[in-house]
Amino acid sequence: MRIEIQAKGMPALKELREHARHRLQFALGRFAHGVGTVRVHLADVNGPRGGTDKLCRIVVQMKKHSRVVIQELGQDMQQVIDRVADRVHQNVSRQLGRMHRVQRLALAMPPDAV
Repeated sequence: MRIEIQAKGMPALKELREHARHRLQFALGRFAHGVGTVRVHLADVNGPRGGTDKLCRIVVQMKKHSRVVIQELGQDMQQVIDRVADRVHQNVSRQLGRMHRVQRLALAMPPDAV
């Protein structure tokens, strides 16, 4: 599993990158066999004006060609990263579960059923 982090206009950039990497490794570590690349985009949409403008978008490219995309906005970037990491964990788990069920059904079908 490879994690790529891009950030624009964020103070304490190094700490945010480390936080995002740590949270995603924790959230997706057990699914590393099914995850290819994780791309994280962090941005301060409104710049120094403040408000609910911290954006975290995560795109998970699965090894079986499917993709999971989660995006959140909030006031505190670390909290936004935490929420997105939790949602990514749930969605990747669900996606891998579906793929596993489909594979089991395909193997359980008799060859003449096609």
